[in-house]
Amino acid sequence: MKFHQIPRLFATICLATLVAACGNDTTPSSGGATATGGTSASGGTTNTGGASSATGGSMSTGGSVASGGSPTTGGTSSTGGATISGGAPSSGGASASGGANSTGGTRATGGAVVLGGAPTSGGATGSGGSGTSGGTTGAGGKIGSGGTTATGGKSGAGGTTATGGTSAAGGTTSTGGTTGTGGITGGGGSSHTGVWKVMPFGDSITGSTCYPQVLSAQLIAGKHTNFQFVGTVTNNQSCGANAPSVKTEGHGGYGVTYLPSTSTRGKCTKQPQGCGSYAELQTWAAEAPDIVLMHFATNDVWDGRATSEILSSFVAVIAEFRKNNPSVIFFVSKIIKLNPSGCGSCLTDVAALAAALTPAWAATNSMPTSPVYIIDHYDCGFDPATDSSDGVHPNLTGATKMATTSVSAIAASGYF
Repeated sequence: MKFHQIPRLFATICLATLVAACGNDTTPSSGGATATGGTSASGGTTNTGGASSATGGSMSTGGSVASGGSPTTGGTSSTGGATISGGAPSSGGASASGGANSTGGTRATGGAVVLGGAPTSGGATGSGGSGTSGGTTGAGGKIGSGGTTATGGKSGAGGTTATGGTSAAGGTTSTGGTTGTGGITGGGGSSHTGVWKVMPFGDSITGSTCYPQVLSAQLIAGKHTNFQFVGTVTNNQSCGANAPSVKTEGHGGYGVTYLPSTSTRGKCTKQPQGCGSYAELQTWAAEAPDIVLMHFATNDVWDGRATSEILSSFVAVIAEFRKNNPSVIFFVSKIIKLNPSGCGSCLTDVAALAAALTPAWAATNSMPTSPVYIIDHYDCGFDPATDSSDGVHPNLTGATKMATTSVSAIAASGYF
């Protein structure tokens, strides 16, 4: 080869090299001039991807600004072009959806200009930015649902004064109050103030034995002092130094079945003063006691009167007292056993009467403001053979047993 041909050969090699290099640079690869989004390819001049840069134009996916071509996803006039969604003012553009006033950041959802731009999705002030949904005052924020004063807060349902609070149903003044059914302020209570007027009421068991006096002494000894026994009869038996005289309505020989206005019993002839009458019942009821302690029917059982007649007489007596005091409280006794000489049926009949005076009977004859209680003197331990001199009237030992049982019943009621 001649020397002068060397320059020509060198120039040829350079030209070939240059052509090869240029050919590699314009190879239709992803993002190339004629690649997806190239001049006439999908995303050509007016296609998605702009004039010379399809999805990923001249600088390929993630080019200098956006995901794709020079300006953004979408070239000069493509979807996202100058005025199309994605262009300068397009979705994500300066004033596009997500711009300065958009949900979220200062500008677009994501970058400064467009989706995929330099400050791509999730940029400095993107979704969730300082003023976005979920921000400082968003749902669940400081004053959101469940905040300091939300349902369940300090004054919410169940708070200090909620159902069940200090004065709620069941509280100190609820149905049945401090002393249960018939309590001081409960259902059936009397809302009583002052000294309780208590009337021991009955026959000779009440009027001529130590029972009322010992009862008064035991109540006082047990610190139940807010009461006064009332009646027209003075009980002044020799019952010990600590059992002074008291007032009662105990009338010897009287029968409760003589007292109702509807009584069918004939005139009593066994004693001059009679055996009781409706007129006398009215007089006693007019005293309007707060509490009546009724131990009555000893003579009725002795006379062989039917249990049903005695019970109906009890009901009539209670009704008469209620006419004068609608809030009167009755303690009805199952009377003590009696076994006098010549009365072969007394023990059987008194047992039948005791069995009929049940809590159900008391409940049936109670009223909301006038409860009825049962005192079980029948089972108080009284034995007619040893606790009485005649099988009927209790001696001091028998009277003490009766009094103890009465105190327990009265104290349990909580009235005084």
